[in-house]
Amino acid sequence: MSVDLLTNALRKARDLEDENLCAALQLAEGDERWNALLCPPDRDPARCGMDVQLFVERHVMCPDLYQATLSGSINRVNELLGLTDVAKRKNEASNDVKVVLEDTPEEQLGGKFHGDGLCTLREVTAGKNTMLHIAADQGHAKLAEQLIWMDNTLLTSENSRHETPLHLAARAGKHQIISLIVLLAQQSLTHGASEVLRKRSRDGDTVLHEAVRNGHEEAVQVLMTVAPALSAELNNASVSPLYLAVVRKSVGVVEALLEYKHASAAGPNKQNALHAAVLGSPEITSKLVLWRAELAIERDSSGSTPLHYAASDGDVTVVQKILDKAPLAVYIQDEEGSSPLHVAARMCHYSTIDLMINQCPDSFELRDNQGRNFLHIVAQLRGGRISSYVKNAQHAMVSWPSNLCYRLGLKKLAKTGKRINLDGHGLEKIVNERDNEGSTPLHYASMNGSSAMIWELTQVNKADTTVINNEGKTALDYSILLDNVFGMAHITATLFTYGATFGPQRQDKLKNWEDKEITDKTSKNLIVVSVLIATIAFSAAFNVPGSYNNVGVSNLRLEKQYNSFIVFDTLAMSASVSAVMLLVVARAVSGKHSRICFTLSLILLWISLSTMESAFVLAVSLTLGDGKYVTKTFVYFIVPFSFFCTVYLISFLCTIFWKALTFISLMKKKTQTKRQIDIQCPALTSYIRISFWFIILNNIVFLIIMGFIVIYS
Repeated sequence: MSVDLLTNALRKARDLEDENLCAALQLAEGDERWNALLCPPDRDPARCGMDVQLFVERHVMCPDLYQATLSGSINRVNELLGLTDVAKRKNEASNDVKVVLEDTPEEQLGGKFHGDGLCTLREVTAGKNTMLHIAADQGHAKLAEQLIWMDNTLLTSENSRHETPLHLAARAGKHQIISLIVLLAQQSLTHGASEVLRKRSRDGDTVLHEAVRNGHEEAVQVLMTVAPALSAELNNASVSPLYLAVVRKSVGVVEALLEYKHASAAGPNKQNALHAAVLGSPEITSKLVLWRAELAIERDSSGSTPLHYAASDGDVTVVQKILDKAPLAVYIQDEEGSSPLHVAARMCHYSTIDLMINQCPDSFELRDNQGRNFLHIVAQLRGGRISSYVKNAQHAMVSWPSNLCYRLGLKKLAKTGKRINLDGHGLEKIVNERDNEGSTPLHYASMNGSSAMIWELTQVNKADTTVINNEGKTALDYSILLDNVFGMAHITATLFTYGATFGPQRQDKLKNWEDKEITDKTSKNLIVVSVLIATIAFSAAFNVPGSYNNVGVSNLRLEKQYNSFIVFDTLAMSASVSAVMLLVVARAVSGKHSRICFTLSLILLWISLSTMESAFVLAVSLTLGDGKYVTKTFVYFIVPFSFFCTVYLISFLCTIFWKALTFISLMKKKTQTKRQIDIQCPALTSYIRISFWFIILNNIVFLIIMGFIVIYS
């Protein structure tokens, strides 16, 4: 045995202040089997499973003996084993089989197994655990020592899962029991302590697997002192102790395992420990890449590296740690051709994309198996998770959707803060890059209704809206076929204002956008809402603030707020009733008339909601009476604030409010694109026009109403 290895192990044992461990190591000098546990493995570390010897017969453990062993009562155990008299304390008694379960009469199974006879050391529990298994699991060192000296074959005994007492001690974290078993095994067994240290369970777990899986740092330190080579062993699932430690995020256990340079980092599905570490532990990630940097470029069964995992999680700190040691990992693609850049784009982790492109500027050229760059992946998003940021006041003039390409390094802003230009990073060429099907990122954004991404791409000077794919379709061809009325209108109008055209096709073959089904589905819900508003408004008219006098006349009829309340309540009820009638008609007719009825019903429904809100403010003001200025001010502020926020949100999500005038102006020109829009979606122009003026007039009217409330309340 190498003197240096043994000396180092002895030093570590003394650091642990473990006398049994020191004694065991001193006995190991010249033991070649133990030498293999201290040295690097000379066989395939993936080999797992060893020949095991099972008891031929199963001897039922006496309940009293089980309880005594569980509690660690040495006197009671000796009494049950018949060892109170020194003359009877012989090892032969342990082989004197009293009862075998298979031969026990059925009528005796419910009573005491051994009657007046003595118990034996060979009795086992239902899981075939011996007394030593139980003592080791419970940490009863003195009892375990006595049992071993009485019968040292208990050291290698196995339960139904092929686990030795050392497995159970390691699982329970009883490091003192581990040291004791190692010492006594070295003193009493033919092949020394290596015989028990190398034992594997049915799942192929070593004792180190058990200690690591349960996070027992002291037990791991003991085992890494006497048998560090166990850290190179894998179980039947091809999982190493180091991988288990990383999954548990046990920093101390990981540090103990990393002291052995030959330790295995293997995990399931060809993963390594770094694959698991990047998903939640920057500290362990840092330790692993310092210990073995090549882990960063190893692939799992799907071809993914730890950087793929880190990019999917989006933790910039973890990604940076990997790139510092293995920057080339950015270029490794999985079996689908996705690079870490593609993965980060799919999960909307734009800061991670920034970092990887800054570290490896040419990585944006990578394409997946479908020929898509990372911008194609970004364009598939629907925009709901798009984040933005403003680096300085110069950029604050640009609306939040315009920051995506800036975030990705696709553009920079002119000094005015309004014009967007591509920068010099070379990324401008991927904006119009085509995949294997000939589609650009703009095609993907249009197919998936990603209005925010279309906004970005159409503002970039070199984003070509006229590119056709292999099917001969442009982005405008896909937008006009979206099944969402707001999304279709928004995206089609946006593309059209930025010069998009349709692919060449016969006009009589065009597929018209069918809005009848959408109108019918929406009408069902709107009818319920309208009827509910009418019911509430009707009830409010007869349950007025201040109630009625003896002759059934309102007590507050002379108050100006009361009369205004009645007017607004009447408007709410009338508008909602009209909305119900129009919605019913819209479901009964088709074509242009259905669209007109549906649009008018939306306007009337909005009016009913607005006037109901105004009536509420008046009712609150009336019932509060004089004074209560703080409460009144709060009510007057909340109503217009919530209304304007709602109107702004709707105008932003459902219309191209800021481009509506441009769109309306372009639709007046006699162009082929205009004619095709009229054929496929004849209601689009009307929808944009009505939405634009409705938003403007709605805000003006509501300001007038609120001014009226404040003045006359």
